[in-house]
Amino acid sequence: MYVLHHVPDWASMVVNMTLAELGQSYRLHRVDHEAGALTQAPHLALHPFGKIPVLETPDGPIFETGAILLWLADRHGKMAPPPESADRGAFLSWLFFLSNTLHPAAMDLLHPERPAGPAHARAVAEIAHTRLTTQLGVLEAVIVTGQPAWASEATIFSYYLSMLLRWIEVFPAYDDLAIGSAQFPALHAIARAMETRPAALRAARTEGVSGAFFSNPKG
Repeated sequence: MYVLHHVPDWASMVVNMTLAELGQSYRLHRVDHEAGALTQAPHLALHPFGKIPVLETPDGPIFETGAILLWLADRHGKMAPPPESADRGAFLSWLFFLSNTLHPAAMDLLHPERPAGPAHARAVAEIAHTRLTTQLGVLEAVIVTGQPAWASEATIFSYYLSMLLRWIEVFPAYDDLAIGSAQFPALHAIARAMETRPAALRAARTEGVSGAFFSNPKG
């Protein structure tokens, strides 16, 4: 059985939903971050930088969201094109775009005080807003033009993207810099499709979210 170390509505959400979609047996271990558990020895033994998520597996713990998702998809042969697929290269490019480009930009929108301190938080958030809007526009065009199957199906890409779309609409540090997915119709459609899947709905209950939690999270 897998053990997912998580905090509700953090990055562990996408791993939670992926495990549910894969039909795997797993247990959620809620990390009490408010009590400082992320910086205590038991958690640091699993994740040396004290972050979420961590997935305990038969092969040992795995951290970093993208790494966990790709490991699960490859291990269970679902939710990603197989290595021999002609779609694999493009899929990996855009999966790592989410992990290495979009996710960090989203964090700058949500926590702009972290890179340069509170005095520069507004400027950091505005830059992040511009970056995200531009990057999502490029991704929108790719989806509309190419219509890749890995974007329209229940893949680790689709779930990861949907979670990030939720975050940048609900949790920006400044309300006027929120980015709604409705301005990107193709991406919005992916979010709508993912939030209605039975596996996502089951996992959503453990995350404390409901309704159109990806496509219209503010209700």
